[in-house]
Amino acid sequence: MTGTGGQPGGKPPPKTPFSFKLMVVLAVVYLGWRLIQGVAAFIRWVG
Repeated sequence: MTGTGGQPGGKPPPKTPFSFKLMVVLAVVYLGWRLIQGVAAFIRWVG
């Protein structure tokens, strides 16, 4: 029988490191900014 978290022994799953969360947030911000730049360049190219 499994304990809490679905792992044998009742151990909770390991926590996500702060640096990984920060990396994900920064990647989303960067890609969002690049999307805005791409849309602006497309509008300038079409218009």
